[in-house]
Amino acid sequence: MYDEFWHWVDKNYIYFDAKNVDWKAVYQKIAPTLSDATTEDELVDAMEQSILALKDAHSGISKPGKTGSTFDYKAGYEIHFDFKIIKKNYIIDTLCKTKILFSGILQNNIGYIRLASFTITPEFTQALRDMKARQVSKIIIDVRSNGGGDSNPVPALLSQFVSERLPIGAYLEKTGPKHDDVTKPIWIYTEPKTKSDWNIPIVVLINRVSYSATSYFAAMVKGLPNMKVLGQTTGGGAGGHLGYQLSNEWLIRVSVSDFIGKDKKSIEIGVEPDIYIENTKEDIQNGRDKMLEAAMEVSF
Repeated sequence: MYDEFWHWVDKNYIYFDAKNVDWKAVYQKIAPTLSDATTEDELVDAMEQSILALKDAHSGISKPGKTGSTFDYKAGYEIHFDFKIIKKNYIIDTLCKTKILFSGILQNNIGYIRLASFTITPEFTQALRDMKARQVSKIIIDVRSNGGGDSNPVPALLSQFVSERLPIGAYLEKTGPKHDDVTKPIWIYTEPKTKSDWNIPIVVLINRVSYSATSYFAAMVKGLPNMKVLGQTTGGGAGGHLGYQLSNEWLIRVSVSDFIGKDKKSIEIGVEPDIYIENTKEDIQNGRDKMLEAAMEVSF
């Protein structure tokens, strides 16, 4: 059973080379420890340890009654963020609050939108319209600690901010069993549906817990006119995953596609900000968000 698992992953996973994963070495380490006497729990643990070697939180294994742990992309990073501090110490006027979205006004007529889960809702687009109507001086879109969601609406969303057709990233897909069997980049674009009159600068705030669709968003935004990305490098999570049912009906999934930014670099290991800054534990304890303050001070 381990052989079936190992060979399927070997043929389908896309990031072996990008992450310097020696998959054969994983086999040579784990396979000899298994035998006909291996229990179900021991076998699933062996597969779980193999999956963790991929260093990919989108990959995993599950069986009835147990879901394997996933790679912790946050480990080793200082991540300090508390949205309550922003509401208490920085917001002057609250405009909208829902389960995943909050919008308000900061000092100097700066608009603030907090998106806790990556879903482009009608409330989000309405918040942008509200900011425009209030003639804010700048908009800060805060996607720190946003673990992802759906990035598909982003190209259409960005169309209102550009005056010409621009590339915002590209997909690569696994095409065969060799580790380097991938397509050439399939570029995606955003383009204005009408003549853009948007002239409000936008700062996107990110941190290490900005993952998956949120990393896509950061990569798509980065480098666009009148937009800057500030904070920590995101957690990555570029891989689109594919599931497979083993012959014993256990389920595995691994990343089979990649997304690259305008610089042609994969975002799997994270999107780097234009301006790097992070909060300290002491900042948060003292009720201060230096990352937000830096975003408020960004000039264009």
